[in-house]
Amino acid sequence: MYKKSDRGIIKEYLKEGKTPAGEPVILKIYRRTIAGDPTKGIAKTFDYNFVKDFAVITGVEQQDIVYSGGVYQLGDIKVQLIRELQPINEITQSPGDRLIWRGNEYRPVGKIDTNYLESYILYNYVFRKV
Repeated sequence: MYKKSDRGIIKEYLKEGKTPAGEPVILKIYRRTIAGDPTKGIAKTFDYNFVKDFAVITGVEQQDIVYSGGVYQLGDIKVQLIRELQPINEITQSPGDRLIWRGNEYRPVGKIDTNYLESYILYNYVFRKV
């Protein structure tokens, strides 16, 4: 996702502790599920921590469709973070982590791809608007 010429600049920013490259986003990090009471008509709710972060966001290209499970929807975005997010878990019924960008909420879809930059792991996701 990064060009080879960006490598030196990014390395300098990470080493000196400057603000990472990218756009400001808010990550909704899933904490727990609060059980409801179906007999009283109270649905279960999900509890999240909200974390400010930066992400490199681009449009989805043909090669990225593989990572979204092979199904592309208009509005999907490719996001690169230095933080690993938890996907939706069908077994535990966890809704997974989310991303809020420009007032819209997105969820990760498909597989996670990783790149390495010096000692950092960069996580590439395809996100779909919720």
